[in-house]
Amino acid sequence: TWRSTTRRGSLSVALWVFGLATTLLLVGLWGRAVTYDEPTVQASARSVVDAEVATDRIYSWIEEGVATSTDIDPATAETVVSELREHPEVEAAVGAVIDQFIAALFASEGEAATVNLARPLAPVVPIAAEHLSAHDAPVDEADLVAALDNADAIDLATGDAATVARVIDDARTFLSVIVLLAAITLLVTGSLAVWLSNDHLAMARTLATRILLSALSFAVLFRIGSWVLDPRGGGSPVAGGGSILLGSNSHIFLVVALPAAAAVGALAWFLHRRSRRPDRTEEQRPSFEDDTRELVGL
Repeated sequence: TWRSTTRRGSLSVALWVFGLATTLLLVGLWGRAVTYDEPTVQASARSVVDAEVATDRIYSWIEEGVATSTDIDPATAETVVSELREHPEVEAAVGAVIDQFIAALFASEGEAATVNLARPLAPVVPIAAEHLSAHDAPVDEADLVAALDNADAIDLATGDAATVARVIDDARTFLSVIVLLAAITLLVTGSLAVWLSNDHLAMARTLATRILLSALSFAVLFRIGSWVLDPRGGGSPVAGGGSILLGSNSHIFLVVALPAAAAVGALAWFLHRRSRRPDRTEEQRPSFEDDTRELVGL
């Protein structure tokens, strides 16, 4: 009884650790895939930066440039810039500046990390001049172009520019260690659970089924989580960035689920064939009734 209780308890612990290792393995594989998916990471960062930092700052630069290059009062400059926000051309120009900023954040160490304002904001000059004339503040477009040309490029420090790339590299290294440890733990605890069980094949099928269901569950949960964070789009910037990350690289879970499903199917087929196989011990068992009849006959 003591041995049986110890065996059941050890099996329960092995299955619990197996489930934990499965979760860590799936999350680690997905996280490593995200760190290699640079477009997704940049899109997530752009969602946050576009809404919270860069856009308002760029329009502030435009407002300061308009007020400096002309003799209009700051209130009129603010009104003109507010009207400029409604133009798609201006929005595209601001987006180009933001793209430069995001690319600078993800630049490798030693690369040039600068944000040039003159080139992407050049299409804004005719529109700004038109709106200034509408507010009785005519200005020569050449003056605005000269003001943009005199604007200094924003030079990000090399260490600051490499921070994001370094964080991604560190996260990738950490997740690689997690994946390795989880895979080893999965193999050890899975082998232990099979050894402790009475039916090795049935336990192997159970373990494969757990991996299959876990992978499918994570695929569904991450998709639902992506929608829950930002159901309509354009909501909270941080939620939008998280939604982009959670909605990406879901194929990793399906890649894990496919071999697990194949293993479940193969083991189920083998167990079914074994259950239909006749028991040879019953066929070879001696018939005591026949022996008795022979003795009675003698």
